[in-house]
Amino acid sequence: MLIKEADDLILENINFSYKKRFITQTILKNFNYVIKKGKFTSIIGPSGSGKTSLLKLISGLNECESGQIKFENKSTTDLIKHVTLVQQNMSLMPWLNVFQNIHLGNLNKKKNCVDKLIQDIGLDGFAEHYPYQLSGGLVQRTVIARAILFQPRLLLLDEPFAALDNLSREIISTELVSLIKKKSMTVIMVTHSVEEAALLSDEVLVTGIAPISVIKKFVPPKNSRDLSWQKIGLRKSLQNKDFQNYITLIRDTSYKVLKRKLSFEKQK
Repeated sequence: MLIKEADDLILENINFSYKKRFITQTILKNFNYVIKKGKFTSIIGPSGSGKTSLLKLISGLNECESGQIKFENKSTTDLIKHVTLVQQNMSLMPWLNVFQNIHLGNLNKKKNCVDKLIQDIGLDGFAEHYPYQLSGGLVQRTVIARAILFQPRLLLLDEPFAALDNLSREIISTELVSLIKKKSMTVIMVTHSVEEAALLSDEVLVTGIAPISVIKKFVPPKNSRDLSWQKIGLRKSLQNKDFQNYITLIRDTSYKVLKRKLSFEKQK
């Protein structure tokens, strides 16, 4: 049984489906789960299983057919200003420079807030650049900076680093997540990278095929240095047997789910 407190993100008996002509695809069926407030949670599962739909339901972009979603003891629709979703397609205004794009999220309208965030997030020297002048990594920093400036209490990330090469992904994801954690947000990230999820998250959820369900939850092992794996870094963490075993457990469970999906599709 999931233990829940009033401030947690609570999903109760959620039902949601897509209807197209004569076909109905059930995405969530009586879905129940509790994500603890203040945690960084990653979700891994097969493509098309409903992970993005789940984020959109939590953000309020989609509406569930039945059930309720609560965070901090309020409906997420009542907290819309405090919930931010960063989607896969990085959406910067091409006619605005980095400073202006980030400033869109500046609810306080204080210029020094933007200046400090630009420095903290590694965009110093790029404030006057336009999106077409930026690398993929710098674009992603700008997108995340704008999301942080909204001061969300619940931040939803849908494959935020998928467009980056592996090395850039490792460096940038670690830097940005470190900044996000300092803001004490509750974060849910959808990713297909087992290593990324293991390194950055307080917990990793492996989901099954649609209708989506949580197959297993994984919590990272402690290490002798009493540091987060994120602070140790991926390359050094991979030298640790406990961390290696942790990744293996997540990957093995993910593979079993994927095999089930492929077997199910062959039977159609």
